[in-house]
Amino acid sequence: MDQDAIFSLDEALARVDDDPETFQMMIELFMEHGPKDLADAQAALDAGNAAGVARSSHRLKGAILQFCATAALQACKELEESAKVDDLAHGERLYAALDREVQRLLVALHQVRNKGMAA
Repeated sequence: MDQDAIFSLDEALARVDDDPETFQMMIELFMEHGPKDLADAQAALDAGNAAGVARSSHRLKGAILQFCATAALQACKELEESAKVDDLAHGERLYAALDREVQRLLVALHQVRNKGMAA
C-alpha cells in the first residue's frame, strides 16, 4: 500500500516539528479514538441524530487533519456538512465513503507505526 496516496507523512511530521515520538503518540491516539468517533457517527446516523453525526464527524475531522489525509478529510467534511444542515438523506453513502477512507488511513498508520520512523 502506498501510504503517500493516503496521507502525507512529511506534512504530518512537519505539524509536530519532525518529532517522531510525538508523531507515534498521535498515531496511537488516532488508532484508539478514530474508530470510536467513527462508531459514534454510525450510531448517531442509525438513530437519525444529525447533531450527533455532526459532533462525531467534527471530532474525527480534527484528528484526520493532523495526518494530512486528503481523501479521508474530504469524506469527513462532507458527512459533517450534511449533518450540520440536518440532511441525512445521503448519510449512509457519505458514511460508507468516510469509513473506507478511515480504514485505509488506519492501515497506513499501522504500517508506519510498525516500521518506525526510519528514513
